[in-house]
Amino acid sequence: MKLPSARDISRTDFTPHGINKGRGSLRRPANKAELRKKRIKQTGVAVLVLAIIAGVAGGAYMLTRPEENFTITGAFNKDPKITFPEVKPYSTSRVERLIKGDGEKLQNGDTAYVNFETYQWTGAKKFEEKSSSYSGDGPTALPVGAQGGSGFKKLDEAMNGATLGSRYLVTMPVKELGETGDQTGLKPSDNVIFVVDVVTKQYKISGDMAAQDDDKLPKVTAPKKDGEAPGIELPDADAPKELTVKTLIEGSGPVVVKGQKLAAHYKGVIWDGGKEFDSSYATGEPASFEIGTGAVIPGWDKALVGLKAGSRVLLVIPPADGYGEKGNESAKIKGDDTLVFVVDVLTSY
Repeated sequence: MKLPSARDISRTDFTPHGINKGRGSLRRPANKAELRKKRIKQTGVAVLVLAIIAGVAGGAYMLTRPEENFTITGAFNKDPKITFPEVKPYSTSRVERLIKGDGEKLQNGDTAYVNFETYQWTGAKKFEEKSSSYSGDGPTALPVGAQGGSGFKKLDEAMNGATLGSRYLVTMPVKELGETGDQTGLKPSDNVIFVVDVVTKQYKISGDMAAQDDDKLPKVTAPKKDGEAPGIELPDADAPKELTVKTLIEGSGPVVVKGQKLAAHYKGVIWDGGKEFDSSYATGEPASFEIGTGAVIPGWDKALVGLKAGSRVLLVIPPADGYGEKGNESAKIKGDDTLVFVVDVLTSY
């Protein structure tokens, strides 16, 4: 739509009043009162014309203004493709759900496992990818309800109540990140952009443990408080010659599939003497590894595939399914040592 110029706005295409068409002479109003009425009438018409033009101009802007929406394509849990709007970064945070998953709902206190991509958005057509987990080690653990303290309140808002299988777009001006924003080195008007795929969650190990009435197997005692490792009491007996797996707590999460990555807490001791040689509980961070593909000792590949997330299991692993005849010198495991593990299967993805 072509809009009139400022010069055109002040011009009228009507025949000026006072010229009698076909008569060729000027006719003055009869008196001052009539002249005043005509001037008022002219002024009213001029104001109306300006209002109409302003409305047309506004309508044209609404029709032609740059698109304010992001365009994000790609399947869930695959590297997304993002197109930025041709406008300045937003002045307030926004959360938009792009895909609604049909999985379990997250709550404060849960730990989500998410794939994400982040961008720095500095202006119209000015943005830069800063990080991505899609091409790295896979989903990242994200505690729900803990991000507000770091300034990422909108990220927490998206995760709290999100269902597994969902994708979100979160945009946050640096000025809203508080001290975290000060540490980024970005301008307060810049935006931090997240595309987040909620892949799965960490399943809690809960419930009473199954009866342990085999005197020839180790007994596992529940930890005294969350975050501590279970206890292992070894029997006064010879170690079994075969791989032994006992489910102490059966979880409610999805079944672990060969080729997936698995996140687990574990504690390992040597049958002979009960010396602890490794524990993820000591670091406070679960171990993540591929399962069923030779990335871990054979006993773990055989025992953990097919379990449900949220399960606690006792493993007794003979040398052939452990470190073999060579043992593991750094862990002080000899080639004939039988290993005992308690493993808490937290999630798989």
